[in-house]
Amino acid sequence: MIWMILLALCNGLLIGFCRALNGRLSQDKGPFTASFYNHAIGALLLTFIVIIFSVASIIPLTLSNVWLEVSSSGWQETPLFTYLGGVIGALYVAINSHVLTRIGALKTALFVISGQMITGVIFDISEQSMTAAVAQLLGVGLIIMGIYRSQHRS
Repeated sequence: MIWMILLALCNGLLIGFCRALNGRLSQDKGPFTASFYNHAIGALLLTFIVIIFSVASIIPLTLSNVWLEVSSSGWQETPLFTYLGGVIGALYVAINSHVLTRIGALKTALFVISGQMITGVIFDISEQSMTAAVAQLLGVGLIIMGIYRSQHRS
């Protein structure tokens, strides 16, 4: 479990760097062009990874008994709406690149994380009591109010 926590933390660090780089690219190229470059380069990297890993068919990933299977079959059985994640991801990068250059990296990160927390609470509502969900939403609300307050000091 500790490996997954460290992996998530490292992923958060990478997202922070990615936001800063995309924000800078957005200043030069615009948010949608920056998003395009981000995803085109990412697609090239993932294409390379899939090709390399497809040779072995199954690649052991030694973190907590996780296995990554790369397969070209079965995509037809996946519901079409699940591919909207790519659309949302592309919009996320474009919007984030645009917003970051206007309100700064820290505030952008805090608002994005607040949005992710709200989404997480909504997705987890069925697994917890309504009291816990309301308490978590209130906590997220306090974070957002704190960010707003720090921006609009009297």
